[in-house]
Amino acid sequence: MLRSLKIFIDDEPYEPPQKTMTANEILMLAKLPPDQYYLVKIKRHDQISFKGKGNEEIDLYEGDRFIGVRTGPTPVSDTEMECAATKQIGAPLFAAELRRAGYEVVELRDHHLKFPYVVNVGKLAGMRVELGFVVPQDFPMTPPSGPHINKLLHPNCSGGEHPTGGIHSSSKHSEHFSSGWQYWSRPYKDWATSKRNVACYMAFIHQLWASQ
Repeated sequence: MLRSLKIFIDDEPYEPPQKTMTANEILMLAKLPPDQYYLVKIKRHDQISFKGKGNEEIDLYEGDRFIGVRTGPTPVSDTEMECAATKQIGAPLFAAELRRAGYEVVELRDHHLKFPYVVNVGKLAGMRVELGFVVPQDFPMTPPSGPHINKLLHPNCSGGEHPTGGIHSSSKHSEHFSSGWQYWSRPYKDWATSKRNVACYMAFIHQLWASQ
């Protein structure tokens, strides 16, 4: 084990067993099955995709960052969550974990929060947006139902599939995210079997941008 070498996969730290690993081996380090995910390496606002290149070897360096991108469809939902928060759970916990990950969070009333976000993967890489969330009162038991985004990137469409389906006007879901904001209804269907933390949820958000 190379104790001095640390890499990040979906914002979680890992210590790789060797300095050179294949893309699939890196995925498996994070317990992401290669038949359901492919690897993307993040370099500032650039990206290197290893889609279809699972056996390609990658030289690893301290602080390298990767995300695993799901190859299947992302579900959409019309469900709007009604939220409340307490001091130990809900929006305060979500905000605290975001800040530990380096995000500059603004906490709003009624269990809402927002923060600047730079898209780091997919065809929109480099775009600067604000993301907003309505955080359920029992987070981390239940995650937000999807992000609010301060750009109109798709026409509103209640049905269909990601990336163009399940798109709503934020004003119908929140008074904090109104004119110029869109709500992407994206339930995290595997939340119950995940680590149920903000790092895990933000990996899901990265996935949404990767699959635009």
